Amino acid sequence: MNTSRLFILLAWVASVVAAYFIGGGGDSVRKAEAAVSEEQAAHEAATHDKPVGEPHLDETTEGARRAKPDVRLLVARTRLEMGNMGGMMNIRGMLRAMAPITELDDAQVQEALAEVEASVREPQQQMMLYSLLLGQWAETDGRAAMTYAQTKLVKGSMLNMGLSSSVLTSWASRDPEGAWKWFTSEQPDDGTDRTREMSVTAIFAGMAGQNLDAALARVSTLDEAARNAALNGIANGMAGDAAARRRLIDRTASLPPEQGAQLRQSLVGQWAWSNPDEAVAWIRSLPAEEQKPLRTSAGQRIMNVKPALGAELALEGAEEKDKPQIYEMVASQWAYMDARAAGDWLTKQPQGPELDGARTSYARVIMQRDPAAALDWARSVQDEQKRTESVTSVYQLWRVKDAAAAEAALTAAGLPPALLKQIREAPSPEATKATPSVRSYGK
Repeated sequence: MNTSRLFILLAWVASVVAAYFIGGGGDSVRKAEAAVSEEQAAHEAATHDKPVGEPHLDETTEGARRAKPDVRLLVARTRLEMGNMGGMMNIRGMLRAMAPITELDDAQVQEALAEVEASVREPQQQMMLYSLLLGQWAETDGRAAMTYAQTKLVKGSMLNMGLSSSVLTSWASRDPEGAWKWFTSEQPDDGTDRTREMSVTAIFAGMAGQNLDAALARVSTLDEAARNAALNGIANGMAGDAAARRRLIDRTASLPPEQGAQLRQSLVGQWAWSNPDEAVAWIRSLPAEEQKPLRTSAGQRIMNVKPALGAELALEGAEEKDKPQIYEMVASQWAYMDARAAGDWLTKQPQGPELDGARTSYARVIMQRDPAAALDWARSVQDEQKRTESVTSVYQLWRVKDAAAAEAALTAAGLPPALLKQIREAPSPEATKATPSVRSYGK
């Protein structure tokens, strides 16, 4: 499997799991380390204390002279690499972590699938490993890989939808007509437009990698919803390789303006995962009027890879009326990944009322980890009404966790008695609605 194909599969996982975090942090890493230690010991015993990682020879087959990897050890090591990457999605890191598995032959892919089924329980690691392995299998037998995805895994789950997409992309890259026929006549109908659109996107990602002109010609036969999904797929299929990206960018000049714009936006959004610096450099090389929609497409993606660069790009050339929304997006998204760095960034921005939304969002994100700091940020909101709302929100959330500490901090905040009374007596929303989604935000 080449690097661009691996990139497409990993990008698919990122699309399904919008905010991707590997295996729950430290616990996942410890489990992976334990798995590596166990498999390494078995490997060394089986190979008579040969150095770890040195392949042994299978003396029972005609291929005895060919080096063979220990598949169980390879899976365990890949899990460790994934866990050690930390929190945020990093396509380049994933490419390195997953690359050794792309060298497995068909029989070894089956062995690796069995190992994943038997030993991997973390949903995110399952998604990554199954996506890659089933994508490899689909290159030689798309129908069999699809049958596995649909019979072995939970029907209707996000995992199943993501794996079906991985299979369809690989299948279409080798047999586009076979994949399209399965989609149009055999894919089970779950009654949702989303599944259909994901399938179209996946198939066209594979088609584009094989024959861009043929994929673009088929787009014209689709209805509007499917056409949009197909264009996104074409961009996905061309984003992982520099020559393919250039070919698609050049080709957009001869397409209808709306299609060309959509392809460029989708392309730069995917490009931002794999090489954000290159993507930003290309955006900046364009005429000013062409940059704005591309900055929007790339900015949020880059925030997941290089937050400081994503923030810089998002604010570059932004109109004053748009800055409050951009500040809020950057602060909340970055805070989930690295609260300290996000806070430092906020303190370096112009400290006007345009930051009020960012201060409020940042306070809510860090509330679960550092309620005292969250209260300070809430109090820094400049608009009086918004400040009262922000302080009230933090106080109510903190009170659910530790009523005594919340009350002591509020009392010490130096607020007027009437305002203290208002905050204490404000209607409290249900905890499940008031508390932000639980996510790991690193440092």
